[in-house]
Amino acid sequence: MMQGPKKVVSVLLSAIVLSTGYLDYWAYSQAFYKEPNIWMDVVSGTGNAPGQYRIGVIDTAYFLARHLHVGMRHTLALLDVISGLIAVFALFLVLQRSAVYRKASVATQWFGAASFIILVQFYLAWLLWYQRPETLPTAAILALALLLLAVKSPLPEGGGTVGTIIGLLLLAAAQGFVRADVAFALHLGILLVCLTGTGKGFALPRGVQAGTSLVAMVLVLGIQYDLMKVYPQANYGDTRVVQLFFNLKSPSAYAPFLLFLLPTGWTAAMLRRRRYQAESASIGMFTAAVIFLGMWVVVGKIGEVRIFLPFALALAPLTAELAMQRFLPGAGGSAVAAGVRVEASLPHS
Repeated sequence: MMQGPKKVVSVLLSAIVLSTGYLDYWAYSQAFYKEPNIWMDVVSGTGNAPGQYRIGVIDTAYFLARHLHVGMRHTLALLDVISGLIAVFALFLVLQRSAVYRKASVATQWFGAASFIILVQFYLAWLLWYQRPETLPTAAILALALLLLAVKSPLPEGGGTVGTIIGLLLLAAAQGFVRADVAFALHLGILLVCLTGTGKGFALPRGVQAGTSLVAMVLVLGIQYDLMKVYPQANYGDTRVVQLFFNLKSPSAYAPFLLFLLPTGWTAAMLRRRRYQAESASIGMFTAAVIFLGMWVVVGKIGEVRIFLPFALALAPLTAELAMQRFLPGAGGSAVAAGVRVEASLPHS
């Protein structure tokens, strides 16, 4: 009898992340030897915006480097490997716990797992393109948030609800020190989905989830405001705050932008045109990704695709589920999901 893909997937995901971490370390080393004090402006509080407001990873790496007596390039790579492992295994668990995956045949599960692995490999291949220390930690935080949104806690009902709320708020707080815009987009997307019928499918009751996301957004805004007060000298220098017109005038950036977004675009097309099952947490993440995509195009450089990598990676389970249903129609039931406006709930079993 054919066994499930869990063990094979675990080995392959570990190999992908460790291989990426090896290349990641040498990229950090190259940056360090080219400019030995490359990260010290943020540590000393003299960096430019927005980097100075993203102190979570840099300060943690500096703390570890001092106490482990190693260089920051070592601790940054270590944090990336740990974050990468957390991200891919949390996301694979989300896929495993989805209704589509659980109802599928073993052969279809293998197909879904293979699709997920290909997506992980595809996205992580872009990690070193304009490398930044906050990319993989952000991916890990998003993956854990998606897990809490999608999977009900095994604790007794009251304890599970409280634990999920606390977990989401702690992750939002952590993300506020890494990239506050990501946490804001995430919970805004979730809040919007909570206003539709699809909001009934979160691990938390819809009203509780909406309230939790609203508190998380206020928390993230408060952290960002406090960081701006702590580092009043941080400014954007010669960098344009609004990059939209620059992006429109930079045809050379279109190639990486369009290539990187191919799987996301396919996911959007499947959600828009076909009646496939998509769970509330995945729809919430997709909605948040659309919001963040708009923010990225307006105030970020579209050629720096690693900006969107955490959200793209967080959509990998949804893309794999849709591929299972699209190419192997017996994978599961159907539900309506149309872009950002979701009108259908999950089917009753």
